[in-house]
Amino acid sequence: MIKPPGHLQESTVRDTAARFLQSIKNRDSRSFWDTLDKKGQGYFLGMWFYALESMNVQTLVQLTGEPNFLEGVLGPIIKGLRDSMGDLLEAPFFGDIQYSTPRSATVRVCTGDNPQAGDSIPLVLEISETPDQSTDCSLTVWKIDTLNCFQLNRGAH
Repeated sequence: MIKPPGHLQESTVRDTAARFLQSIKNRDSRSFWDTLDKKGQGYFLGMWFYALESMNVQTLVQLTGEPNFLEGVLGPIIKGLRDSMGDLLEAPFFGDIQYSTPRSATVRVCTGDNPQAGDSIPLVLEISETPDQSTDCSLTVWKIDTLNCFQLNRGAH
């Protein structure tokens, strides 16, 4: 079985998945954005750059720091996810974590009353943008593997 390096705890995989689901439940576009991996964020930036022809990429990156912008562009996506996930958001139960490589994992999530129903949330390990305060080094963080996550949701519905 593939495992990540020893210093990475499995709870951080579940914590990221829980923050992702909580951001959907609470319609929190900032937290939702922060849980997405760089490929996913890049995908959205590319779509917005294409749709908003008059803006450059740097301006779009700066706008991702604005809650009103994120709410406007991610709100409908979060609403769609919220509507499709239903009970899963109320009381998620996190099952086993499967590691396909040391830098990618999938965690099973279901409702506590029905362990057969549910979905899997794919995650990837990335370098953190924010250095650790005590060491001034960038550490690794688990993020939602956005493109695979949304691809799984499309296949299920």
